[in-house]
Amino acid sequence: MDRRQFIGATAALGARAALRSRWLSGSAITLGLAGAASAQEEDADSLSVLTTAADAQAGKTLAELSAALSGSPRGLTRQVRRLVTPFVWSRSAHHHDVSFLDSLDEMLATLASRQHEDGTFSVGNRHSPPDTGFLIEDMGLMVSLLEADDHAASAEMAGRIRDMMGKAGPGLAAGGVHTPNHRWKLCAALARIGHVTGVSYNDRIDEWLAEGIDIDADGIYSERSGIYYSEVTNPSLLVVAHVLDRPELLEHVRRNLELTIEHSEPNGEIETIQSRRQDQDQRVVNIRYFYTQFRELSLLDGNGRFAAMARLIERQFAADIGDFLGDLIERPEIAATLPADEEPFADLKRYYPGAGLVRIRRGKLNASAFGGTDWYADGQPTPFYNRFGSGLSTNPTMLRAFNGKAVLEAVRLVPNFFSMGHFRSNGIAFENGEIRLGNALAIPYYLPMPAERRSADAVYALSRSVDGRFYSMMDFDNRPVSTRDLTTNVAISGTDTGFDLAFDISGEADVELTFELTFREGGELSGAEALEDGTFHLIEGEGTYTLGEDRITFGPGNGPGLIEARPGEQYAWHNGGLSIPGPKVYITAKSPLTYTLSLGFA
Repeated sequence: MDRRQFIGATAALGARAALRSRWLSGSAITLGLAGAASAQEEDADSLSVLTTAADAQAGKTLAELSAALSGSPRGLTRQVRRLVTPFVWSRSAHHHDVSFLDSLDEMLATLASRQHEDGTFSVGNRHSPPDTGFLIEDMGLMVSLLEADDHAASAEMAGRIRDMMGKAGPGLAAGGVHTPNHRWKLCAALARIGHVTGVSYNDRIDEWLAEGIDIDADGIYSERSGIYYSEVTNPSLLVVAHVLDRPELLEHVRRNLELTIEHSEPNGEIETIQSRRQDQDQRVVNIRYFYTQFRELSLLDGNGRFAAMARLIERQFAADIGDFLGDLIERPEIAATLPADEEPFADLKRYYPGAGLVRIRRGKLNASAFGGTDWYADGQPTPFYNRFGSGLSTNPTMLRAFNGKAVLEAVRLVPNFFSMGHFRSNGIAFENGEIRLGNALAIPYYLPMPAERRSADAVYALSRSVDGRFYSMMDFDNRPVSTRDLTTNVAISGTDTGFDLAFDISGEADVELTFELTFREGGELSGAEALEDGTFHLIEGEGTYTLGEDRITFGPGNGPGLIEARPGEQYAWHNGGLSIPGPKVYITAKSPLTYTLSLGFA
């Protein structure tokens, strides 16, 4: 942030200091928001959208109450929140609806019965501090809402929730985590508990914060995931910033929100191919959970791009954002009218070295090229080479592109080479507008053990093969090898209509190569031969994928050949798969190969 931005942000913080102070004391909440936006008018349109959605959620919660009661404590707590929010909200159709009270009583009793003596809850993980932290997020908000309400039942409910929060405090303060984002969820939960109970856990919060926030220069958190990290970490840091007066934490959120815009599509989806978490499977992930983050920072900074993103979320996901009504009731300053919109989706060409990602936006064409899996670092194999698991980036998609509603989910390459599965680049370079990917596979055959390492009892170390495909009692690390080699280089360059992907594959001859193009469901494919299993083979000429007025062309075909797109030994051993949903088109070839795949977007 430059000095002018800093001064502006500081002034904005000062202007809202009184509101923040009242929020901390619990008296900021005026459940009809009367007089709450004295400096700025309230955003009546936004409140109407959220109220409608929250009322609908409440009805669904009551209709599915038995499932909520038998579900996880985390899910149950969220359902309690979905009843409490409209109950206290004067503009809700369910305001002070006494028919809610029996259900709320049963839900709170069930929650209390499932809290362990150490204050934690089990949500899959036993006695889990971080999962309990997610419950505390909802509990803290509900205590604020209920304490400010004027219904006779509200104070009693607030007391029951406050007791659970107080009981959870010591366990959360003493407990540990599993993933990076859990640290910040615990900090937020402990800050909430301290505010509600008056028992300070600041020393433990400071221990976690002293590790440093794991965000890179581009604004990407270490797990590189929008759904598993940003939507957890940003709200957590905002809570700590406000409750404990740590405004320096806002800068991390600000940077990540700028990054989120760059990684988002105009339809509200967010890129996931670079993720280290489960969303790297390219499930459709949207940005609705960023709603209050964009609202708060847009108002704090006068940021029209953030305001536009909040409005986009309201338009695209109106029925799914009722959970955020409680946030705007608790903190009326973020219910103020947003700044004027500024277009958020500017054209860009940007390289994110920490994630091995390049993002290109050109009008309605949005593309991502990826070469940043954790198999490699600085062009060399890492200890994670040919390993798969939550927390590792392993997605083999090299290019993904949106052309309006027409989506090319993935361009992938599968060499039929020693069951190594898909091509994964050993890095990515972006220079002079050209993206370069590549790797060199050297697959060993193991030779006799040198005389000085032979074992008299014929027992050799159980070890992992050098290529990571299997394990044997062969002491692989100490054996000489001979290798079969395959080198793949890819150069991606822009054209007037799209991209050319130039492949140069050398080394081992006669390796069957399968190029796999996966499109999103809903469109129509032409130009390729339909196969019995529902996939397609582009043998010659150009293929086309069309959805409405949007079109993607691809090709040329490269003749008949073997289609072999299995994901490799590591998946096969576990009966796993790596397929993305959607119609697939294959182009086949053999090594050595020089071939250019041309993609056009119209």
